[in-house]
Amino acid sequence: MACIWFIIFCMKKTLLLVFAALPLVLFAGSRKSLPSFLKVQYNEKKDEALDSFMDSLSEEELVSQLFLVNIEGNSSYFAVESRSVAQYLPEGALAPHLEVDPPLVPGGCLFFSFNIAPTAQELASFIDSIHDYCRIHNLLPPYLALDQEGGYVSRLSDIASRLPSQKTVAKRISASKAFELYSLQARQLASLGFNMNLAPVAEAETDLNRDMLQTRTFGPAVETSVYSAACVRAYEQNGIATVLKHFPGNANTDPHTGLPEIVCSDSELDSLFLSPFAFILTARPSCVLMSHARLTGSVGGKGDPKTPACLSPFWVTDVLKEKMGFTGLVMSDDIFMGALADNGFLPEDAAVQAIEAGVHVIMLSEKKFAPVARGLLKHASEDKEFAKKLRAAEKKVLEYKISCGLLEMKKDGGSYKVCIPSLSSAKNKAAPSAGRIEEFNAFKEKGRAFFKKYFVSGEP
Repeated sequence: MACIWFIIFCMKKTLLLVFAALPLVLFAGSRKSLPSFLKVQYNEKKDEALDSFMDSLSEEELVSQLFLVNIEGNSSYFAVESRSVAQYLPEGALAPHLEVDPPLVPGGCLFFSFNIAPTAQELASFIDSIHDYCRIHNLLPPYLALDQEGGYVSRLSDIASRLPSQKTVAKRISASKAFELYSLQARQLASLGFNMNLAPVAEAETDLNRDMLQTRTFGPAVETSVYSAACVRAYEQNGIATVLKHFPGNANTDPHTGLPEIVCSDSELDSLFLSPFAFILTARPSCVLMSHARLTGSVGGKGDPKTPACLSPFWVTDVLKEKMGFTGLVMSDDIFMGALADNGFLPEDAAVQAIEAGVHVIMLSEKKFAPVARGLLKHASEDKEFAKKLRAAEKKVLEYKISCGLLEMKKDGGSYKVCIPSLSSAKNKAAPSAGRIEEFNAFKEKGRAFFKKYFVSGEP
């Protein structure tokens, strides 16, 4: 494996041989043959500790962990829902004030451009206010995510050093230099207080998606594979979780307006869509984001052409988890997109289908998730098998929070316990620090110098 990566980063021209040698029929293989690093290792005592911690939480706080939700403002955080709302107040009933009713905070907060304060200092203060709010109300801290792909999808375009589009990166610099570029970007994100980047776009460019993706892709299958892997390693090794998107692919239809339909042969599905993702997964991304696309192609003679991938047990569990061996977080694309609702998949129903399919994180562009959470809890109360899947998804998110330092697995005598790290704990990645902005500025200057050296003529 080390030899392969040396070839990838130092001898790009030989990548065609490396990629061609990848077993495109690996999807017929067994999970037993997968590298051990793709499997999350929890010993029995740690698993018991996490179960005990989950039992100490209310069902409302637990189900909240499943949501990645956009938030209000860019200066001081406040919750927009309370637990009594999740406890199913009749539609139209007035919710109690949050001062007397425990607030409801999602498992993750998704930052859009309007959530980015004018300066790095103000943005860091806003992020601190989220963690302060959770400490005051004794709530689990959310992970903080954004879309920082590069090019025109850059939430921090006015804050961080300039990040070119993925297409420009693949055209201008080698994969090893791309690793440096994304490492500098990761350090800036981490200094500000972010935990997760919804990047890279790991879809290879084809005639089926070129108009929709434009410069958001690294290019054809080979370039997408090697540059995406470099991007993933750079972010993950510098404290930022990556989210591969959008599995298993997209078409030229914008999912905000309609369901993408991918019509391809089985061999095209394998070589153009699945094989690049399979290669990139060896770089160990934390998360994979499922697309809203419907695909006609089959894997091993099976398929699901009628269901959007993010709601399909076939694509989420049979292909991504079982065939490709992915053991990290699986995230839906925004279930409020018109692509789903206009085709009969309403948000509350789509959330249930996503969990049934094996998804762990449900993305919402809306700021209120209680109505959708209410539907999940109601369905769990009526279906024991669904309740087990809901519990497994909640547990997966908490495992991620432990891995990124938002929760701590501490030794407790001969056993373990899960807790929220104290401000003084070295494991508390959310603790405010006087040196954070100084660190951010240092990496921003390095990022600026890198851009000037390698992208002096700008990007298309």
